[in-house]
Amino acid sequence: MNSKYPLSYSELNEENPWRVPPGYFGNSSNNIRTIENFISVDDLKKLSSFTKKINKWNNSYETQEYEDGVSKYSSDLWYNRTCSPEIIKEIDIEIYNLIDLYIEKMKATLEAQYSVRLKKRPPVVVCWRAGDFQVPHADKQIQDGRPNAFIDYDINSLFYLNDDFIGGDLFYPKHGIKISPKPGLAVSHPGDINYLHGVSSVLSGERWVIPSFYTIEEFTS
Repeated sequence: MNSKYPLSYSELNEENPWRVPPGYFGNSSNNIRTIENFISVDDLKKLSSFTKKINKWNNSYETQEYEDGVSKYSSDLWYNRTCSPEIIKEIDIEIYNLIDLYIEKMKATLEAQYSVRLKKRPPVVVCWRAGDFQVPHADKQIQDGRPNAFIDYDINSLFYLNDDFIGGDLFYPKHGIKISPKPGLAVSHPGDINYLHGVSSVLSGERWVIPSFYTIEEFTS
C-alpha cells in the first residue's frame, strides 16, 4: 500500500476532503468479508433482550444537502430507528460495554486485514421495520462521487442480531453479492462507491443491526 496515506489535512480541499482517497482499496469483491458466529450465542441473547427495552431514539441529526438539492445525509431515513450511544448507556451500561467489546474485536480484525491503525466509534443499534429499505449507497460518498456527510468512514462493518424477519437482505450491486442476515454474522467493506450496498425492503418483523464505522489513522506497512 502507498505509505503516503492518510493525506495530511493541509493537502485536503472541498472537492477532495478524504484523507484516504476513494478507490484506494480497489474494487475487489475480496474486500467484502463475512464472519459467521462473530457474536457468541450467549451475547446474542443479551443483545436481543436489550432491543426489547429500547423506548427512545436519537432524532437529533439534521438532513444535509448540496446546493443542487442532492442529499449528503437524510435524517428522515433514520427517524425513530437509531439508538445512540447515550441512549444505550442510559438503558444498560453493561450492554454498551458488551457492544464496544465487539466493535474493538472487529477493529483488531480490520487492522490486521488492511495493515492499518483505526479509530473506532461508540456503539449504535439500528432497527429496520416492515417497509424499511435502503437504496445502494456508499458510507463516505454519494453515488455521483461527491463527499457525503461522513467522509472519514473508511472501513465499516455490520453485526446482525436476529433473523426472525422476512426480507432485509444486504446486497452489493457492483459485485453481484447478496447476504441474508443471521444472528451473530458480521460483514465488513471499505466505505467508497466501489462498495455500494443497499438493503432490500423488510416485509415483516424487525431487523436489528449494529453498524460500526472506522477511520484510518495510519498505515502500518
